[in-house]
Amino acid sequence: MGNAASCTPSLMKGNNGGGTIKVLSLDGRLESYTRAVRAAELMVENQGQFVCDSSFLKVGHRIQGLLADEELEKGRFYFLLPMELLYSVLTHEEICSMNYRASRALKHNNNNNSKIGGFNNLGKKKVEKKCFTKQGSWRPSLETIDETP
Repeated sequence: MGNAASCTPSLMKGNNGGGTIKVLSLDGRLESYTRAVRAAELMVENQGQFVCDSSFLKVGHRIQGLLADEELEKGRFYFLLPMELLYSVLTHEEICSMNYRASRALKHNNNNNSKIGGFNNLGKKKVEKKCFTKQGSWRPSLETIDETP
């Protein structure tokens, strides 16, 4: 019941070295770390963004960010996303776009900080012709109900 698509399968199949931490930035820059890194360190360097683990991104689920004092794990792939996406519900199109950009960044990464097309449309929740739809998180409409005696 429901969708089960996630961002992890094509990212983790042999593309990410077991001893490195990979982080794809909002501007499309893929960074690799071999040392211990905390989420707070990345968030200070990238104001207005949060860190999320790609293995927890699933269609229909809310995007969970890492706590500031959490240490990123080696062998994992992370995204730096804009704060307006924190706790938003991911659509299939957004997962496809993130997976595509991450796969592309991993393919073009030659042990240097390569820059791949960023998440401009994803961060602003704009409609992209071939990937995004106008779906977004559902928000209730709260209006005053007038009662009659």
